[in-house]
Amino acid sequence: MADKLSTYRAKRDFARTSEPAGAIGSGSNRFVIHKHHATADHYDLRLELDGVLKSWAVPKGPSLNPADKRFAARTEDHPIEYIDFEAVIPEGEYGGGPMIVWDTGTWAPMEDPHEGLAKGAFKFRLVGEKLRGGWMLARLKGKPEDKGKESWILFKERDTFMSTTEDILQTRPESVKTGRLIEELVAPPPPPTAPLKKTTKPQPAKLAGAIKAPLPATAELQLASPADKVPRADGGYLHEIKFDGYRTLAFVEGTTTRLITRGGLDWTRRYGDLPEAFAALGVKDAIIDGEIVVLDNKGISRFGMLQDALSSGAGNRLVFYAFDLLHLDGWDLRAAPLVKRKALLAQLLSGHVTPRSAIQYSDHVEGDGQPLLDMASEQGLEGIVSKRSDARYSAGRSSTWLKVKALKLGDFVIAGYSESAANGGIGALAMGEWVEGELVYRGKVGTGFDAATMKSMVDRLAQLRIDDKLEGAPKEIIAVRPILTGRVQYATMTSDGMLRHAVFKGLRQAELTTPISAPVKRIISDADLAGIWVTNPTRRLFGKSGPTKLDIAVYYAAVGDYMLPHLFNRPVSLFRCPTGKPGDCFFQRHPFTGMPTTLKSFETQNSEGESQVYISVEDAKGYLALAQFGVIEFHAWGTHASHIDKPDRVIFDLDPGEGIAWRDVVNAAVHLRGELEGMGLKPFVKTSGGKGVHIVVPTTKKLTWKQAHAACATIAVALAKTGKDTFTTTMGEQNRKGRIFIDYHRNARSATAVAAYSLRARPHLPASTPIDWRDLESIDSPEDLNYSTLPGLLTTAGDPWADINESARDLAP
Repeated sequence: MADKLSTYRAKRDFARTSEPAGAIGSGSNRFVIHKHHATADHYDLRLELDGVLKSWAVPKGPSLNPADKRFAARTEDHPIEYIDFEAVIPEGEYGGGPMIVWDTGTWAPMEDPHEGLAKGAFKFRLVGEKLRGGWMLARLKGKPEDKGKESWILFKERDTFMSTTEDILQTRPESVKTGRLIEELVAPPPPPTAPLKKTTKPQPAKLAGAIKAPLPATAELQLASPADKVPRADGGYLHEIKFDGYRTLAFVEGTTTRLITRGGLDWTRRYGDLPEAFAALGVKDAIIDGEIVVLDNKGISRFGMLQDALSSGAGNRLVFYAFDLLHLDGWDLRAAPLVKRKALLAQLLSGHVTPRSAIQYSDHVEGDGQPLLDMASEQGLEGIVSKRSDARYSAGRSSTWLKVKALKLGDFVIAGYSESAANGGIGALAMGEWVEGELVYRGKVGTGFDAATMKSMVDRLAQLRIDDKLEGAPKEIIAVRPILTGRVQYATMTSDGMLRHAVFKGLRQAELTTPISAPVKRIISDADLAGIWVTNPTRRLFGKSGPTKLDIAVYYAAVGDYMLPHLFNRPVSLFRCPTGKPGDCFFQRHPFTGMPTTLKSFETQNSEGESQVYISVEDAKGYLALAQFGVIEFHAWGTHASHIDKPDRVIFDLDPGEGIAWRDVVNAAVHLRGELEGMGLKPFVKTSGGKGVHIVVPTTKKLTWKQAHAACATIAVALAKTGKDTFTTTMGEQNRKGRIFIDYHRNARSATAVAAYSLRARPHLPASTPIDWRDLESIDSPEDLNYSTLPGLLTTAGDPWADINESARDLAP
């Protein structure tokens, strides 16, 4: 028992707090939900199991609506006596603030609770005064750096106790123990030794270099240039922690605040309560540069937690770390020295910053920055930013700001492993990297594995063994299919391309958490599967390390029940690679010799009005037979044979230009979703299978192709105007450099887009995967959704496009 509660006890001073220290549990099945006003207001779900209370912090609280998926962070076990705890935890103590017993009662597992917790799908029933019926906790994928931090979602099962209209948190806010509201528990005032400092009002006019000017509508960010080492100690630099969040400019005008992303997007509405915090500064106008983050319980910014917060509703979980002041009360400060700007920023924030405030000051050290970088490495931070203390604020990337990474972090393909009986089965992993379609050996990684990781890796790699040998790898390496990607931290790469001082940090893998609302209807029968036949099944495609012809046939058989509803009776173009060599691949738009008899051919017009014969997939047999013909990709029209002259789906292809990262594309897609919904449309999203994202909008069958194409052009131009520095609608590589091209030209008659769940003809065969909007921000790389991983992911998630046809809206001509 002591071991189970050691973390709980270590965080508390029981001489100051009235919380129970803990005793051996009773062995019953009780539960409690606390309402807790602490650093971040939230609810705590606690279930009695194994003599302790298993605990989760639920920021937005439970909901009776099964459609509401509430984020829940696993916290330390609490003692059984905590079920009845209702009091004020003193300020300065862990979790300081008032807490009430919002609901309590008994609970019962719907299966073995230990198995449910272990596999991350934990179902149980509650019998409380407010909550009753079935509930589920589902564990989300964690980042390698979040070891020991479990993120879950809590949601209500569909039963007689559900409600889609009642907000139980609003209708029943009181304590079930005393009937009091949490506001009636008044926290004691802070100790007199820690009052907020009162300072004189900042005077920007006295700052050397300040220029009197109105508040600009926009401002270009200064960006840091990469550096291999910290600048010299005597070089006149100051050094700050590099945060892992969203770089943001806060434009403050009195009580109104706009929060603008690095790409120029206005995300004020996405950032929950954060904009309100700037109103308390009492400024006429200001521009503050900083980073928006979510902190873990150690005070370290975690990007994964930020994504979870934004996808589930930011609320009051966000923190803005301010590190520069560009404008204040009618004065442009960008020409002033950095150290003076920061001093004025500190003065502005003084009296407003507390350990619990949403705005924090990003402090710095001067002189030697190496100790700060060493500390960042030890704590798992990204690194530091070193800035010339006397430099002005310069738009764009500048040498006066230098970002120094603590250690390099990269993603490498797991190409093999060596065996070791003394080390749980694995001696080391052989890492590789795709170079021009071929897998190149990059060295071994033999550290960074814990016992659990070791066991799971042994089990997975044993199933992926192949006879081939990776060129350049030591002879003891057992080759595996190169479908898993590992995240590796390393010091550098040698001149011959080998990793140096490499440490394994975990697998990079996608996870789809879309709940299954209804069983997927089976389309492909066992007889259809038994009839799959391909010649040369072991022939490798796209290089010596590529998948086999049989791999492709098996993939399409596995995803057919999901793919075919989005493919049936739509004109298709097939991308065929009969020899497996990229140079021999070609598009097949029209009927061909030997074509399976179950494929349909029909005559219609192309975009130039010429009569052409096209093909479509009508049944599972024809679909499965195409693997024999080397079909890798399916490209479909946005219409159906029954209304071929009028589209029922339009697509906005977000195609990133040079310099745009995957995270930038995701941010842009989420932004455009809100804009399209504001137009009364219902957008769906899928990865393109490349570097971009496809936003697909189902439409009513009212417009002709020309009308729909013109409407999409108008929409695309309007979308681009919401982020002029982020988007473009002008074709050409040069025009999209540093921007995202919104391609609407796929909405012309006979134009196609890669079909849902289609593979792409590349070495690792990524798939164009429909995903729920809530999952989009959790995908680290679209390549993780590929021929090998996607079939397994679909068994635990439903088709997020299942209701796409019922979501059609009118497209204004």
